[in-house]
Amino acid sequence: MGCQLILILFLTGSVYSQIPGITITGTVTDQETGETIIGASVKVKGTKTGGSTNNTGKFSITAPADAVLSVFYVGYDPVEIPVAGKTIINFKLKPSSKGLDEVVVVGYGTTRKKDLTGSVASIKKEAIKDVPITRVDQMIQGKAAGVQVTAVDGSPGTGSTIRIRGGNSITASNEPLYVIDGLIGGGDLNLINPQDIESMEILKDASSTAIYGARGANGVILITTKRGASGTDNINFNVYSGWQKVPKFIPMLNATQYAELANESSVDNGGAVLYPDPKSLGAGTDWQRAISRVAPIQNYTLSASGGKDTYHYFLSGNYINQDGVIINSGFKRYQVRANLDKNVKENVKVTAAFNIGRAETKNNTVSLGGQDYGSSALAYSPAATIYNPDGSFNSKKPNDNQVYDNPVAQGTLPVNQNVTTNILGNLGAQWELIKGLTLKSTFGAELNFIKNNIYNPGSLPSRANANTGGAAEVNTRDILTWQNENTLSYDKQLGKDHHISAVAGVTYQTSSNEFLKASADKYATDIYQFNKLDATTQSQYAIQSDYSKYTIFSLLARVNYSFKDKYLVTLTARQDQSSRFAENNKSALFPALALAWKASNESFIKDLNVFDNLKLRASYGTNGNQGIDPYRSLASLSNKGGYLIGGQKILGYVGGRIANPNLKWETTRQLDIGLEAGILKGRINIELDYYDKRTKDLLLDQQLPLQTGYVSRLTNIGMVGNKGLELLINTVNITTKDFQWETNLNISGNRSKVLDLGGADQFSVKNIYFGGNSSISQLQVGQPVGTFWGATYYGTQKTAQVPAGAVNPNSVTRLGDPLYIDRNGDGKFGQEDFSVIGDSNPKFYGGIGNNFTYKQFSLNIYLQGSYGNKVMNIGDAFYNTGDPLTNQFAAIADRWTPANPDSDIPRVNSRQYIPSSRWVYNGSFLRLKSINLGYTFTGKQLHAKWLNKLNIYATATNLFLITKYPYYDPETNADGVAADGLKSVLRGFDNTNYPQNRTFALGLNLTL
Repeated sequence: MGCQLILILFLTGSVYSQIPGITITGTVTDQETGETIIGASVKVKGTKTGGSTNNTGKFSITAPADAVLSVFYVGYDPVEIPVAGKTIINFKLKPSSKGLDEVVVVGYGTTRKKDLTGSVASIKKEAIKDVPITRVDQMIQGKAAGVQVTAVDGSPGTGSTIRIRGGNSITASNEPLYVIDGLIGGGDLNLINPQDIESMEILKDASSTAIYGARGANGVILITTKRGASGTDNINFNVYSGWQKVPKFIPMLNATQYAELANESSVDNGGAVLYPDPKSLGAGTDWQRAISRVAPIQNYTLSASGGKDTYHYFLSGNYINQDGVIINSGFKRYQVRANLDKNVKENVKVTAAFNIGRAETKNNTVSLGGQDYGSSALAYSPAATIYNPDGSFNSKKPNDNQVYDNPVAQGTLPVNQNVTTNILGNLGAQWELIKGLTLKSTFGAELNFIKNNIYNPGSLPSRANANTGGAAEVNTRDILTWQNENTLSYDKQLGKDHHISAVAGVTYQTSSNEFLKASADKYATDIYQFNKLDATTQSQYAIQSDYSKYTIFSLLARVNYSFKDKYLVTLTARQDQSSRFAENNKSALFPALALAWKASNESFIKDLNVFDNLKLRASYGTNGNQGIDPYRSLASLSNKGGYLIGGQKILGYVGGRIANPNLKWETTRQLDIGLEAGILKGRINIELDYYDKRTKDLLLDQQLPLQTGYVSRLTNIGMVGNKGLELLINTVNITTKDFQWETNLNISGNRSKVLDLGGADQFSVKNIYFGGNSSISQLQVGQPVGTFWGATYYGTQKTAQVPAGAVNPNSVTRLGDPLYIDRNGDGKFGQEDFSVIGDSNPKFYGGIGNNFTYKQFSLNIYLQGSYGNKVMNIGDAFYNTGDPLTNQFAAIADRWTPANPDSDIPRVNSRQYIPSSRWVYNGSFLRLKSINLGYTFTGKQLHAKWLNKLNIYATATNLFLITKYPYYDPETNADGVAADGLKSVLRGFDNTNYPQNRTFALGLNLTL
C-alpha cells in the first residue's frame, strides 16, 4: 500500500494554489575576484523553489515580491537579500573557510561539515573527473585517510578489498557496508557507473557508523548518485577511448638458459645431457608476451539533467567495453539510470532512483603461474613452441612425453564467462508534517541474476589426448533483497543559543539467495558448448543446489544538540534483530556518543586571528558484525554416499554441524579523538584523528572433543585490536585570477594485534600442501593480523661444515644447499625453527593529489603509495628453486655453482618446498595512479550557441611504479577477496595474479 501511494503521488502530482510572483534575474560573483560563480544555488527562502546559476553565473527565478532570496555555494558564506519588488538582484559572495559549509551525507540525513562530530571522509565527483575507471571502489583508492584499498588483481571487472582502520574479524567479513542511495548492502559495484556518482562518504568512527548497528563495524560507504536541479536543462556526453598494456613482465630464463639449467640438473642427478646445443635454441618462446596483448578500452556515457521548481530529473546511460591485457579476457557493461524528484505539494515530495545494468565478463582462462608447475605461463618451457607445423597447438615440451595445454591454447579454446543482470530501485516519499518535522518512507529492492558459463572443449590438447570430449558447467544464482525504512526527522532552532536535530526510525530488510549448478562431461562435439547440457549421456550429469534467506529488523535513533554553535553533542543508537544469530542472541543494541567543541567560535580564539576553523571532537561507541552465512548457529545435516545395503549403494545423512544457541554478533568498541584546523582564510586545512578499537566475541570455529562426533563449532571467542593515526591536509598553494594550485595529502598508519584466541596461543590460517603440509600464515596472540610464517633463510652452504646458528634440512649436506636459522639451537630442522617472517600490513599508506588550473587548462596528478608492508610470493616454491621441473626466474642464472661459490641463491636441484623468508619481499611502492590534462572550450569560443562547454582531455593511469618488488605488482591480494572463512584475514599473498594494466586514453566531455 505504501509503495502504491508513493507511485500515485509521483505520477499524478497535484494542483495547488500559486502565490503571484515576479521574475527576478541577476548574477552571482566572487566578492574578491569579481569572477562569476557557476552552479551557485539560488532559492526562495522558506520554500522549495530554487535554481542554480548557469555557465555565465546568471540566474532567473520566480518569487513573490515580498520574498527573500538566498544564495549558497560551497566555499562561500551564504547571502540573503529581500526581493522588495526588485526584478534585478546581483549577489557578491565572500569566500568562507574552505569546505566548512560543504554538505556531507551521513546515515539517514545530511549535515554541514563544520557540524560533524564524527570521523567522515568525503569524496566528491571531481575526484574522478575524466579518469578511466570502471568500478566505484577504484574512486576511493588513496583518496581517504584510514581507508586501505588493495586491488585483488588487474583483471577487468575484478574488485578490491577495503579495510577501514584495519580488519576487525577473523572468519567474518572485513569489508565495509555499502549503502547506495539509501539501499543497505545494495548494488553490484560492477553495474554502478562511476560517472553517475555525486559523492561518496566513508563513515569511520563509532559515532558515524552506529546508526547502522550490526553492520557498521567495518565502516560504511555511502554512495549518493546525481540528481537534477532547477534551472537550465543539461545534456552531457562523455566519451574516452584508449589502450592498455602490461607495464612489466617477470624476468624468466630464456630457452638457452633453461636448457643449460636442465643439462646441469640432469648431469647432477647422474643423467645425460638433454640439450646438446643450448645456444641453438636462442631466446625461445616468451610465454608471458605470447598470452598478453595491447588491449583497447572505450567508455560512453550520455546523461540529461535539470528540472523546474517542483520537479527534477537525472537520466543516464553507459556502455563500456574493456578488453583484458591477457588474451580472451574482458569486461562489458550496459547500464541505465533514472533519478526523479517531484514536489507534489509544498510539503510533500516523492523520489525515485532506478539503476538497471548488465555485465558480461570474460574470465581469464590462462594459468599465469602460482602453484601450477605444469602448464602455467611462468612454468612452461621456453624451448617449446606455441604451434605445431600444421598450425595446431603444440602440446609437448622437449624431453617430456606428457601432454600439456600450453598457455596460448588455454587462453584461446576454453570459455569462462559471467553474465550478471542487476536491477536496483528505491522509491520514497517525505512529508513535512509541521515546520521542521518530516516523515520519510522508502521502499527499495534489488534483483541480481548471475550466470557463470564454463566450457572446456574436446579440442583442448589434454582432453583430445585423453579422448574425454568437452565438459560444460552452468552456475546460476538469483538474489532478491527488499527493504522498507520509515523515519521521522526533526530540526529546530530554539532561541539564539540552542539547536537540535533528531531522527528516529524503523527498518526491515530481507534477502533470499538461490543457487543452482549443473554440469556434464564427454560431449562428442563442441558446437553446443554450455548451451545444451543434455547433449551427452545422463550418466555424465551432475547437479547441485542451495538456498538461504536472512531477515533483519531494526530500530534507530540519533540526536544532535548544539549550544551557541560551539558545543556539540551527538547520541546515536540502533537495535538490530537478525535471523543470522541464535535464538538467545538475535537482538542487540549498539549505542555511541560524540562530543565536539568549535573552539574557533570562542572569542579568545578569534582574538588570535590565526584560525578560520578549530574544532576538537571525540567519540566512543559500539558496532556489530553479522558478516557470516545464514543458519551458522543451527544444526545441519550432510549427505554421505557409500553405504551398502542389500547390495545397493545408498545415500545417507549424518550430522554436519552442531548447533550453538548462544551464537551472537562480533562487537567492536571504538574510541576516536579528532582535531580539525583551518588557517590562512581556508588555504590550509588539517584533520588529525587517533583511534583505538577492539573487537571481542570473534566468530571462530572452536575445536570439539572427538567423542562428540563433530570436529568444531562456530562460537564467540577471542579479541582483535586496531589503533592508528590519520592525517589529512588540503592546501590552496597559489590562487590568482588565471592560475590555481591545490594539494590534497592523506597519510595513515594502523597497528593491529591479536589480543586473545580463546585460550590458544596461535593457529594456522593458510597452509601449502605441496611437498607436505606447511603453514605459511598464522594468527598469534601478540602479533598483527596478516603475518607470514616460515623459516628464516640464512644463505647457501659454502663450507663443508654447516655454520653455527644455521641448520641444513637435508640429511646429506652439499655445498650450495639452502640453510636456515636454527632458532632453538638443537642443530635439527623442524617446526621449532619457524616464526613470523613478514607482515603484510604497511607502516603507513596514503596518497597525494595536485590540481592545477591555468585559464582553461587543467592538470591533475595523483600519486598513491604504501610503505613497510611485505609480500609473500608463493610461486617462489617452484620458480626460484633451480629445479627445471619448471622454468625459473631469471635470477636463478646467478645460482651457486663451483664457479660461483659466493652466491646465496641455492644450487641446482635444491627444491625443498620449505616456506621461508626467501619468499617474502619488500612490498613498499609509490605509484603515479593517474594524470589528466584537459582544455575546456566555451560555446562562445567555438561560436556554437547550442554548446555550453567542451572539455578535451588526455589521461593515463599507472604511469610509473617505484618498488623493489621484483614481480608483477606489490599491490596484490590473492586470497582476501571476501568473507570466505579464514581468507578474510589473508593479505599480501601473490599467487602470480593477473597483472595490473597501464592505461592511456583520450576523451571529450561535451555539455549542451
